[in-house]
Amino acid sequence: MTGKATGRASAKCSDTHSMFSVGTVRTVDREKLRDKARQFQMKESLRLAMCARIQQQLKKSPKAAEELASEVLKVLQQRGLPPDVSNDALAVLVHELSTRRSEQLALAAAATKAAGPEDRSDDRVPLQNKASGRRLSGSKDLSSRSRGKSGEKQQKGPHSRGTSDSRISSGDAVTDEDVYLTQSQLQQMSTGFRLPPRVSPKKDKNNGIWEEIVKFSSVEEQLEAKRKQEAKLRQRAELAERLSAQVNQKQERSANERQASEMYHRENMQRLSELEDDERRNEQQRLEKAKQLIQIQNEQRLTKMKQHEREQQTKKAQEAKMAELLRKQKEDDQAKELARREREQERLRLVSLENQRQLEQKRQEKERERELEIRLAGDYIKTEDAKEAARKKQLEDMASNIKAKMKFFDDTSKAGTDAKARDEEQRVRRAQEEYAKQQGDAERKKKADAEASSRAQQEFLRQQMVEKKARDAAAKRDLNKQAELWTHERVDAERRERLALQQRAVRNTAQQEVLRQQMRDKERRLLEADQTALEVQLNASILDRIHKHTGSAQANGAVVVSETQHRSRELQEKEETFLQRRPSRSTAKL
Repeated sequence: MTGKATGRASAKCSDTHSMFSVGTVRTVDREKLRDKARQFQMKESLRLAMCARIQQQLKKSPKAAEELASEVLKVLQQRGLPPDVSNDALAVLVHELSTRRSEQLALAAAATKAAGPEDRSDDRVPLQNKASGRRLSGSKDLSSRSRGKSGEKQQKGPHSRGTSDSRISSGDAVTDEDVYLTQSQLQQMSTGFRLPPRVSPKKDKNNGIWEEIVKFSSVEEQLEAKRKQEAKLRQRAELAERLSAQVNQKQERSANERQASEMYHRENMQRLSELEDDERRNEQQRLEKAKQLIQIQNEQRLTKMKQHEREQQTKKAQEAKMAELLRKQKEDDQAKELARREREQERLRLVSLENQRQLEQKRQEKERERELEIRLAGDYIKTEDAKEAARKKQLEDMASNIKAKMKFFDDTSKAGTDAKARDEEQRVRRAQEEYAKQQGDAERKKKADAEASSRAQQEFLRQQMVEKKARDAAAKRDLNKQAELWTHERVDAERRERLALQQRAVRNTAQQEVLRQQMRDKERRLLEADQTALEVQLNASILDRIHKHTGSAQANGAVVVSETQHRSRELQEKEETFLQRRPSRSTAKL
């Protein structure tokens, strides 16, 4: 009853766990399932590749190659080695694993052989229990005889007492009324070496009342032993029937759990397919939106590039036009300057000619004045010579006075002529200086005007260049801002993508751990016994005896355990196969 209650509690607990597991799996993220499928697929591909290598290189059977492949991958993972080891290293590792397995099998065989005598002694117990009542009556007869002759045994001493005790203790092993086995003989029998039995000497006994009493008591003991044997057999049959019922209940519960697991697996498969379809649709929509956004950004980029090219062409045309205007203006200024210089040179040439003409006129006037003065002086001399005859005496008297007057007159005329010449030269010099001053002022003014115009033109050009540079800088700043915005958007998108990948990896790891724990719990629940530990301990000896004599219950139990383990492995393989069949779109996406 306790076993049945425990079975109901365990079944109810398993149903509760299955409900919790269903509720948990409903919240499973599809990314975690993809990651788990990818990991299982990688492990399975590695195992299959290693199995194929072992079959091809080492000529192993498929079953042995599959077992060795799993063990080899486990050993390589423990040692931190890559799975693509060389053929020699693989052969050495497989030889090492095979040697270790053979040693373990040899040790197990030795342990089984060492435990054999005890098992054989245990096997002999039912045979001894199934022996005839004569064996029991013989043992009882020996005990009654020992009790009847206690006085003689007390007189014989402690040695005889020890002998009788050893006979009494080995009474259960006696196989006949007059044949008995000691403990040493039992040990010899357990090792396969047996001495001939010792036969007790027959004594001459009278058929008295005590012999009849002994026979009657032996018959009663035989009947009692038979009744006990029948009761024990009935009890064993009841226990076997009860255990068979429990095994059948376990099988039915396992079948129900298997059906529930299959139903749960089908529901999960359908739910996962729906989630996969939803994810595919969402992924398609996201890709379409991303393509549209990329197309819009490309169009905006092309529009900006075309606008920038148009602005560059317009700026180049304006700069070329401005350079042409500056070139023409420079050529005009140079032509004007050349014409001005030519006019100035012509004017200076004319002024020089006019000055030479005036100087020539002045020189001629001076020559005429000098000739006039010379003529007047000659006329005066002639007049004086004419008068000299008339005034010969006056000349002599006034000779000194006339000479003095003539000398004074000559000095005065010469000083006036020199003064006039000096005045004329000073006037001409002043006129030339005034003209040169006016020309210099005009030249300086014109030069200052030209420089002012050039400076104004240069300032205008400089302002245009500054404005052009400002426009270029503004356009460059706009482009840099747009590039920075795109860069920030790209960096943010990459950061969000990395964060999403990290979170997805964490969720996948957590979900994998949850699924592994659920699988371990489920397998542990499937492999658990329907009885408590105390019941198993109390029923251990009974179960062992029943299993040894009947064999059916043990076979059924082994079948149940093997079926449970096989079903657990089958469900796990189905889940792995389903996860492997799912397309690893997350890998392609990454």
